[in-house]
Amino acid sequence: MFATHYFWLALGASALNSAILAVSAGFAAKTDGGSLLVVLLLLTIGSHILSFLYFLSGKGIEVLVHRFIDKHHVHPESARFQKVTGYIEKYGPLYIFMYRFIPGLRFVSPYIIGMSTPRYWPFFIVDWFGALAWAAAFGVLGFLFGTATIRVMDDFSDYATQIFAGIGAVVVTFVTVRFVMRRRHRHHAELGGAE
Repeated sequence: MFATHYFWLALGASALNSAILAVSAGFAAKTDGGSLLVVLLLLTIGSHILSFLYFLSGKGIEVLVHRFIDKHHVHPESARFQKVTGYIEKYGPLYIFMYRFIPGLRFVSPYIIGMSTPRYWPFFIVDWFGALAWAAAFGVLGFLFGTATIRVMDDFSDYATQIFAGIGAVVVTFVTVRFVMRRRHRHHAELGGAE
């Protein structure tokens, strides 16, 4: 098994949370005569172990983060800090389950969750099911429709810059419109109060 392509692709996919590598691992398992179950287990276990290590690291750096917060006068009781930690606490299980499907959040999320959540077992269990869902989604796609899936994902990656630039333009436009609307509202309120 260690000499097969899908073993190393599955470990690489787990370490990098790469959907393309997970699809490739499923496809390689099919072409190498491997088992889909082995690929799913490799993807799930590898992804879950790394996430749990990041979670534990978040627990370890919590002290350093609180020192930084205190040094820069952002008190843990402030409204902004409470809002962020409240959001993670409120949507914790769903967020834990889904973060590995959102590009860019895979490596940061377990640290943040580790700093905000004092319990190990809820993270461990929900993250296991999230890793299994991630492995099943991309590993099965690769095993059943490997060539076609890899082509679609490559096509998406060719346009990723334009897609993210478009999303960025929408966000900047939204923020600008909100800023202008608030400024107009404030200006009208000042004129109404001056009369």
